[in-house]
Amino acid sequence: MDIQDVWQEMARRHSCMLVDMDGGRLRARPMAPVAKPEDGAIWFVTDVSSSKDDEIARNPQVCLAFADDGDHFYLSVSGEAEVLRDKAKLKEIWSSAMEAYFPGGPEDPNAVLLKVTPVQAEMWQGDGTLATGFKMASAILRQERADLGENAKFRM
Repeated sequence: MDIQDVWQEMARRHSCMLVDMDGGRLRARPMAPVAKPEDGAIWFVTDVSSSKDDEIARNPQVCLAFADDGDHFYLSVSGEAEVLRDKAKLKEIWSSAMEAYFPGGPEDPNAVLLKVTPVQAEMWQGDGTLATGFKMASAILRQERADLGENAKFRM
């Protein structure tokens, strides 16, 4: 595993949980990421009137959590977020699925960008369900800790 794997996996995923601070509490919400390693950023389209803007202005520290049980894949990305109005970038990352939330397309006045610049990431990748079950049963019988896949931390 290397940093390129982290970017490739983020690009393959259509959703993640964005965790930020809502006052003194952590808050998570599902978001649709657009990973752009050439920008060194993960982009999101969000509503200008959402509370994310104010929360991120107060505390830009965020965490993105990606999970796919079927693929035994888990990724946590910590970074700094900022809300931007950049119509050119919005048009660049725009997809037709975004029109479900912003019917005016990239020109929709409510659509703004949320840019997350990653600082660190941790990724876990395991084997398929059958192999994982076998490894767990084998470890239990041998009274050993199961090796359920790879884990790596990265400075981004």
